[in-house]
Amino acid sequence: MVKQLARAANRPILVRRVQLRWYVLALVPILGLGWLALRNFVPALFMPLILFALVFWLASFVMAIFAKLRTRPEPKP
Repeated sequence: MVKQLARAANRPILVRRVQLRWYVLALVPILGLGWLALRNFVPALFMPLILFALVFWLASFVMAIFAKLRTRPEPKP
């Protein structure tokens, strides 16, 4: 059990900085497809997919905000 925790603690960090501008860019096609589905330009069958993408985007955005605002631990010498 202790070896698993030590191994998990030594994993490299994949994302060093969170850049929130990409979240705005990702929201544009989601909202665009939602608008097209509501105006009947694309089939209404896309609505569950669009709602899933919107919920997934919202969860990801909340986690990014949390990562941006949390305090970083001071490096140990």
